[in-house]
Formats: sequence, structure tokens, C-alpha cells
Amino acid sequence: MPRSKPKVDDSSVEQVITHIRSCIVSGKYPADTKLLPKLIADQCGTSFIPVREAMRALESEGLVTYIHNRGVWVTPLSISDLDDLYRIRIELESGAVASSDKFSEKELAELEHILGKMTEFRKLGESSKVIKLNFDFHFNIYRKSNSPRRIKLIEQLWAHADRYQRLSLKYRHDAADAEHHEILKHLTVGNNIQAAKALTTHLETTARLIRAGFDADNAQKQLGSN
Repeated sequence: MPRSKPKVDDSSVEQVITHIRSCIVSGKYPADTKLLPKLIADQCGTSFIPVREAMRALESEGLVTYIHNRGVWVTPLSISDLDDLYRIRIELESGAVASSDKFSEKELAELEHILGKMTEFRKLGESSKVIKLNFDFHFNIYRKSNSPRRIKLIEQLWAHADRYQRLSLKYRHDAADAEHHEILKHLTVGNNIQAAKALTTHLETTARLIRAGFDADNAQKQLGSN
């Protein structure tokens, strides 16, 4: 009889996924870094099998890339990936806003509170808290679309976009305060279509600023190499 494959503990796989994703997003594992499965297994206290499964999951998110005979590497950020990612995000996320249910006064007040805290933490330079509150603001809106499948897809895109969002804070010193308030303004009066258009403008502006930042950084590197 053929031997059955060893059962993989899903919790161990999730633990490794969380560890690797956190290291990539934080910059501990920079772009074009080779991932070492044995080292990661030791760090997470697991066997090699959960690490292998975690890397497959992260490859599907686009965070890592398998290179034949060379192993697994952290996928570099790129303009083409940025454009493709934000194009899909705009389609899915604007659709969620357009189809969302009417917001209660309590829900609107919570969104306003989140934006107030975002402004507060931005001024304090606490970027991690700004990013968390940004997630809360957007997904408190998207969940009102009552489409679990759409939400799941958006969550997957956000997992990949996390590095770009953190990078955007380097170029967006306002943390998109005005654009977020514009979205909320339209939701407050029940105009979901205008809110969806405001969201589209918000995401397009973020992508444009990141793209410009990429170009500026590359130009600076070229000057430095001359």
C-alpha cells in the first residue's frame, strides 16, 4: 500500500504565513530576498511541511516567486504589478461601495471616529496604526455590500497591496484624509454611486503618487550610480 501523505496542521501553516507575510510587509525580508525554509521553520517552531504549504499560499498572493532551481524569493514591487493590482481593486471595491446597504447613524459615526483617529495617529507618525484604521474604514464600508465572496477577493488583494499601501505613506503625507471624508460625505446622504466614484478617485490618486515616487526613486538611484 502507498504511504499516505502526512497531515498538515492548518494552524501551523497559518502561523508560518503570518510570520512570512509580516516579515515581507515590514521590510525584514526585502524584495529579491531568498527565503530559507529551514530558518523559517526554526523561527516558527514547525517542520518543513507547513513552511512549504505557506510558501505556496503566499505565491498565490503574489508575495513570493518560485524560481526553478533557485528556490523561493520575495517578489519585487513593480509599476506593472501596481497598475494591475489597483485596476482590479478599483473594480471590486467601487462595486462594493455602489451596492452597499444604507448606513445607520451609528455606523456613520463610527466611520467618522475612525477618520478622526487616523488623522491623530498620522500627526504622531504612528504609521502602523494609520494602516490598521485605514483597513477598518474601508472594510466597514465594503461589508455593507453583503457579498462574502467579493469581500474575500478584496481581502486577498489587500494582503498583496499591503506593501504598496505602506509605501504610499512615504508619498501621501495627508494619509488621504480629504478623499476619505469625501467618500463618507456621499455615504451620509445615501448617494452610493458618488461614494463609489470618490473611492475610485482615491485609489487612482494613491496609485499615481506611488508610481511617481517609483520614478523619482529610480531617477535618484541612476544619479547616484553616475
